[in-house]
Amino acid sequence: MEEYKSVWLKAGIIYALNLAEAGLKPVEVGLGERDFYVDVESQTTLTLEEAKKFAKYKKFNFQVKDGEVEYNGMRIKVSSGEIAQVEPQYFEILNISVHHPTPELQYVRIRGVGFEREEQLKDYLSWLEKVSEYDHRIIGEKLDLFSFPDEAAPGVVLFHPNGQTIRKELMRYMEEINNSMGYKEVYTSHVYRAILWKISGHYDHYRDKMLLFKMEDEELGIKPMNCPAHILIYKSKTRSYRDLPLRFSEFGHVYRWEKKGELYGLLRVRGFTQDDGHIFLRDDQLKDEIKLLIKKTLEVLSTFGFKEDDVRINLSTRPDDSIGTDEQWDKATDALVSALNELGLKYVVKEKEGAFYGPKIDFDIRDSLQRWWQLSTIQVDFNLPERFKLEYVDKDGTKKRPVMVHRAIYGSMDRFMAILLEHFRGKLPTWLSPIQVRVLPITEEVDEYANDVTFKLREKGVRVDVDSGEETLSKRIKRAYDEGIPYIVIVGKKEMEKGEITVRARGNVEIRGIKLNSFLSALLEEIKNRDLSQNNTISKLK
Repeated sequence: MEEYKSVWLKAGIIYALNLAEAGLKPVEVGLGERDFYVDVESQTTLTLEEAKKFAKYKKFNFQVKDGEVEYNGMRIKVSSGEIAQVEPQYFEILNISVHHPTPELQYVRIRGVGFEREEQLKDYLSWLEKVSEYDHRIIGEKLDLFSFPDEAAPGVVLFHPNGQTIRKELMRYMEEINNSMGYKEVYTSHVYRAILWKISGHYDHYRDKMLLFKMEDEELGIKPMNCPAHILIYKSKTRSYRDLPLRFSEFGHVYRWEKKGELYGLLRVRGFTQDDGHIFLRDDQLKDEIKLLIKKTLEVLSTFGFKEDDVRINLSTRPDDSIGTDEQWDKATDALVSALNELGLKYVVKEKEGAFYGPKIDFDIRDSLQRWWQLSTIQVDFNLPERFKLEYVDKDGTKKRPVMVHRAIYGSMDRFMAILLEHFRGKLPTWLSPIQVRVLPITEEVDEYANDVTFKLREKGVRVDVDSGEETLSKRIKRAYDEGIPYIVIVGKKEMEKGEITVRARGNVEIRGIKLNSFLSALLEEIKNRDLSQNNTISKLK
């Protein structure tokens, strides 16, 4: 799309001048990754329909000078870039949003494209529709999952209600997994004295990605990791060998100052949530704990459809920039290797790619687009227990040093969500979908029956809404499909009279004359089992 950017920039200027002639106040024209944008100073927003009225070609004799468009005494800021000589005559407006560059100002941002020829616009919109199936940023916008407002810091995401629903479902599942392994959930704060990060080694080895600041002559740091805080909980009381293994879990939000050019949707952010866990244990418990973690990790990945050849295991060894003795590193690496071998698993050795404090096992998964993603990690650490002087009282009364294991199965929950959105192309399994059922009354006279069906579904914990708009049924069905709704329940006069429903599933499957309780029973079982497909539900209804 790079070859079109000069045309888009000119289209953006023409669009801005159309707005200005209509009495609006455009202040800036710029380029996004796949469109132009025009910022309009306004105390009220525009609808998409209103914005499209100005998307038309008009010949303007404007000049660009010192980063501004000049026309009839007007000046509009324009981002640097080549402005095409051709005339873009075919426009499409794609999106409207609002942001605040200062406390006093509100800008309406209008995003769109413009092309010289109509077939170019049609080709672009066709390409965009295909891209929207697998680009999590477009899916997130289309399904109203999350946003990255200009007023927020770059790389900081805001999850909308639909996005938070997905996060909560992921958390609920991980809570079940953690409970099955005996974890105790904790919560830790975000800001700590710099001394903590100096003890842990992050201050020296991770400082370029940390947010450090001074308050009242004391240096503080926002956490890039949860492990030092979990260590402080361990140190809060004397621990016995009988207490071990001691397992802490936390959905901990951490902050890492990634370079601005590396930020990319949910895949690379500066603030994200980990399904973090830390285990404190004895040397003799280490191998069995690693085997348990490996088995549970593979179980979780298989729940989302990643198994067998779609999962790749890596063993990463000591990097050049590391802490600890050769003996500690050898002992930790041997435990990981023994666990993998005893489980009969294939793995790839990645020399010198371990964490600075210990070796690790990473799990890569292959998505539906045949791309590989690094997700889960298991890291053995003899060094942080040494640096923090962790102890437990052994059987004979002597004090010994525990081993520490770091683990995250999702890894970054934000990144994991992005991968799932692209893997399923926005059509999430029913158990993960923000809206699981949409009820569509055919006419107003069945609205009461539609609301009754909705109430009964919601009463059983199903996430359901009603679309009883004035649009045609076919348009409302298409909207539900476009929004990734797993099931559409259609009710008309015939269904109301018989106390039945018509169910539409993915793949244009339609089943008529279904009793609500039959649908509800099959649906709840699908959700409970976290099925990836609708096959079992559909087979029970036919």
